[in-house]
Amino acid sequence: MSAQEEIRLEDLSEGQQEVAALIGPENFRKLMEVYGGAYLYIPKTDRLERMERNERIRAEFDGYNFRELARKYDLTEITIRSIVSDKVRELRARPMDGQLSLL
Repeated sequence: MSAQEEIRLEDLSEGQQEVAALIGPENFRKLMEVYGGAYLYIPKTDRLERMERNERIRAEFDGYNFRELARKYDLTEITIRSIVSDKVRELRARPMDGQLSLL
């Protein structure tokens, strides 16, 4: 299909027609030119919201407040522990106040 050819909705699959109707035929053509033949995963919007929530949880985590964060965000403590696991390792690796590090 050359760049001059117009996209005809009837030539597209049902799913492709939905995308073309949503973003417009010109933008669908741009998608085809850039990503044609490739698998493209489009995440749900709740994934972005969940990522933002998890960043807030990490920022609010003080090393001990698992239960408080679980209540605040309506999650289980296990979920909170999973979200902050990297920060827990970081906090535990730091020397305590007044302690010298050998590393």
